[in-house]
Order: sequence, then C-alpha cells, then structure tokens
Amino acid sequence: MINFNEQLEFFKLIGDSLKKKIECFAIGGSAMMFYNAKVETKDVDLVFMKGDDLKEIKERLYDIGFKEKETIVKVFKKHKIAKNKPVMMVRGEERFDLFLKEVISFKMSNSVIERVKETHEFGNLFIKIVSPEDIILLKCATEREKDRYDAVNLLEKFNINWDIVIEESIYQAKVTPYLFPVFLFDFLYELKEDLKADVPKEVIDKVRGIGEEMMINRLKKRK
Repeated sequence: MINFNEQLEFFKLIGDSLKKKIECFAIGGSAMMFYNAKVETKDVDLVFMKGDDLKEIKERLYDIGFKEKETIVKVFKKHKIAKNKPVMMVRGEERFDLFLKEVISFKMSNSVIERVKETHEFGNLFIKIVSPEDIILLKCATEREKDRYDAVNLLEKFNINWDIVIEESIYQAKVTPYLFPVFLFDFLYELKEDLKADVPKEVIDKVRGIGEEMMINRLKKRK
C-alpha cells in the first residue's frame, strides 16, 4: 500500500529527474487521496495522452528500482485487456499502473479532461486530478469490492453531479464496444442496496432505462 505522503514523494522524485515537462492524469485511489477521500492506495494509477511520456515515466521508475510485471490479473469485467492493458511497474508491495489514453476500455474523452479539478506540479511532472464523477464512472466497470467502498466514500464527501455521470456513460457507450450505462446501473444498484449508499432512486431508474434501451437496440442490430 502507498499512502498520500509516499505518493507525493514518488511524484517529486520522478519530476525532479525529468528533463522535459510531462503531464498525466491521476485516477482511482491516487486521485482520491488528493481529495482527502482515501488514506492509502494499492496502486498509483496514471493516464498519459502521449506514448513517449508514458515510456519516459516507465524509465524513471526503472531507475528507482521498479520492474515491469508481465502477468496482469484481469479486474475489469467482460473486457478484453490484451489491447489496452496498462504497464504495471512493481517494487515489493508498491505498484504503478500506467495507461495510455484509455483505462482498459474507458476513453479519456475531452469532457473528462475538461472536468479536471486541480493540477499539482512536481518539478517537470504535472499531475492532473480527474473529477469525482469520473472516478465513480471508472470504478463502475470493475469487479473489485474495494471500488464499491471507494465510491461510497466519494458519495459521502461530494455532492455528485449525476447528470455528468450519466452523460459520460452514454458517450463512452458510443465510442467503445461496451454498454457503460449497464455497468453503471449494476454498480449504483449494488451501492444503494448492499452498502446503503445515498444514490437517488430516480438516478438508478434513469440509468436502468438508458441501459435497457441500449441493450434492445443492440439486439435489433444483430438480427
């Protein structure tokens, strides 16, 4: 596990070693720690928009003792990870997951980038923190139980704009093969029923309707 101070130390160490400016996006637990919504994370998740930037950070991690892990456990349901798998760098119990433009199947859309709440500078490394709404949407596609509890923490801390979550799920369904509103419905239903999270019933009903309509349309196209 990596706590917030350790994460900051890693970013500073990497940023001070860079010869050029590199920007990336913190997602998941890494972003949540910046929001004071989590005290530690199993892995530092970073998304890059340029392949050369990802390779540069990978080399800097090699320099401080990290190695690339070739075998990656599948954590995203119904998703094939062969094409868009992250670069996973490990050092003992510490881990960095480096993504390029997509997080398995979730694309870093312009709207996700525009919703960035804050940017932190560490030498030549600039860490952009994605919005709480986008963290929730990213977590809805996983099967990890801890992501459910992370989402509950976000719901308790922030006044989530559900219109943003729903609209982005619809967009992701248009630009990927995956029916994100279906994933989102399952996720939100579990949060409300199993973890008693404060998810408005009208939001769940709306997402369910969108997901069902998308499934029907997809079945019609296959006939």
